[in-house]
Parts: sequence; structure tokens; C-alpha cells
Amino acid sequence: MAKSNTRTIVIINQKGGVSKTTTAVNLAAELGDTRRVLLVDFDPQRSATSSIFGNVTFEFSCFDLIFEHAPPKEVIQTSADFGVDVIPSDIMLSSAELRLASMMGRERFLARCLAKVKSCYDICIIDTPPALGLLSINALVAADEVLIPVCPEYFSLKGVKLLEDTIESVRRNLCARLSLVGVLMTRYKKRIITDSACDAIAAYFGPRLFKTTIPDNIRVEEAHNAHLPLRKYDARCKAAVAYRELAKEIARCPTIT
Repeated sequence: MAKSNTRTIVIINQKGGVSKTTTAVNLAAELGDTRRVLLVDFDPQRSATSSIFGNVTFEFSCFDLIFEHAPPKEVIQTSADFGVDVIPSDIMLSSAELRLASMMGRERFLARCLAKVKSCYDICIIDTPPALGLLSINALVAADEVLIPVCPEYFSLKGVKLLEDTIESVRRNLCARLSLVGVLMTRYKKRIITDSACDAIAAYFGPRLFKTTIPDNIRVEEAHNAHLPLRKYDARCKAAVAYRELAKEIARCPTIT
């Protein structure tokens, strides 16, 4: 497989409700303002696809790219509002776990498909399902870096150890280049109990925690419903400003120029 200079970031957490998709679409939009970005919706719930395109149904999706050998140029859709290209998802992807289970090289299907198109982009962002099954493993193997969103709740740390073990196993056995780009605190509300949980999370992750924290903000849901990135829906709201700062943190990495 030819080496690509494209930086590929997978956004993953097996716990739902941690703003994984919100982070995927808004980080993609922020980075897409100055770079060529491909967003891959690898979640059968297709939340990223719906957030960007609404209820539009496309002829081809991620499922067709992997299992039906659909040409990438027929699968990729462009969003002018978000300024990115998108490989949309479809409910059919929910059957992928069973289909992949009996196939040779089952962990590398997404990596092989993305290898055909990644060279056209500076950054590829992969949104994943809230589970650590074969879809998430495929996403990790296809990536270079992992971004983990976490909510400031004590029990959010309980599943992190399993996720870290999974990432380490993928690194040892399937994808040696995989590294952690950072942990992102999301849905923050200033309360005593929240601040206490934040302290525990900061103590656990240390320098791996991004300086940027994403606040809980009603504008996030409004932007999803309007099928717009926060930067276009309300560029001055706290969440939009936070995602702008997150993009700057990630862009400071020397692999993005």
C-alpha cells in the first residue's frame, strides 16, 4: 500500500453522547477552511451525514465503497457549506460487523478503500460508532492519530481504560504508526461536580488533554438542525470559538502545514 502524506484522524469513544459527531463535523469544517478535508462517516447511525446533508439519501455510501467496490468518485459528496468532501454513511453499514467477521483481512477494509483517495486530501477525519467492534477497529487501522472526546463525568473514565487497551492492541498488531493526538473535554458546564470531574480527567490524561474545552451550548443542536457548521451558523458562540481553537491546536502539529 502506497504511503500517503495525508494526516488521518479517527474520532472515537465507545461511550455515546460525548459529542463525537459534533466534533467530527465542526473540526472538519474549521480545518476545511484552509485545507483539503475528507470526512468519513463510518457510523451506521449516519449522524454526521444527516448533520451535513439532512435526510438526503445517496445512491452510494461507505457500505458500497467497502463491500460493492463502488468507485470512490461516485461515493464522495461535496458540501459547500462545510467546505469538505464527505463519504456518507447508510443504515446498511449496520450489517458490516457480521459480514466482516468472516472475511480475510477484516480489519483493513477501510484502510484499503481510503488508500485510493487519501492522496487528494491534506486531512481525513473518520467518525466512528459508539462501540469497539470491527467498524471501529477498521477506523483505527486506517488512521494515523486518535482523538478521544470525553464528557466531564466521573464514570466517563471507566470505559477509557478499555479504549486505551484497544488502541494499544491495534498499535501492536495492526497499525504501528497509530498515536494519540489528544483527549478533548466536551459538553462542559461550570458546576462544582463538573469541575471536580474535570480535575480528575486532567489528572488522568495530563499533557494528553487538549487545552481547548468544548462548552455545552444550545447553538450546537441548532446548527445540526440547520445543517450548518457552527462557524457559519453562529461564529461568535462559545462552541464555535472553541472548535476554532481546537483546530488551531491540531494545526500546530508539524505534520499539518
